[in-house]
Amino acid sequence: MRLIILLLAFQFASSFVVAQSAKLVAFSNLAESTWVSDGKQLGGHDGKTVKEFTLGLDGEIIKVKTFTTDPKTLEFGLRNEGIRIFNKETSQVEFYEFDKLGGVSKGKVIFDEKDIHYQYKYGDLILRDSWIYLSTDEYDYSVCSITTEGECEQIYHKGKFVRQKK
Repeated sequence: MRLIILLLAFQFASSFVVAQSAKLVAFSNLAESTWVSDGKQLGGHDGKTVKEFTLGLDGEIIKVKTFTTDPKTLEFGLRNEGIRIFNKETSQVEFYEFDKLGGVSKGKVIFDEKDIHYQYKYGDLILRDSWIYLSTDEYDYSVCSITTEGECEQIYHKGKFVRQKK
């Protein structure tokens, strides 16, 4: 009888872990990869953005490091570090970004099949950063303000991210 109870408890615990990790499955194509965007950057200057996606806490979070070209100095370096996590209290995937200037961005992640959208408040605006799936190695990327109906209102940046080959 004890063996049956132990087996049932193990099966329940395993199902719970798989269910938690399944909430982040939309990141599976990005995870454990480095993504590069060359050319015009947010702000209009030429440069590069590199995003490194790794798994953390046994797959329970996605960690992201963002390296960019500084628009003032044109030096390339670490700009942000962040996480994506399923919040069981809100039943939503959320993101948190911490920048080297002490700023924190946070918001929700919306999945539309293979597309990933980050929605967050920035001053008086609601912004959406979108990763639009093109192939396993390429995404269109855009940043726009959105209306109360969720439609893109003003586009601030468009670019493309490509998986860096190892």
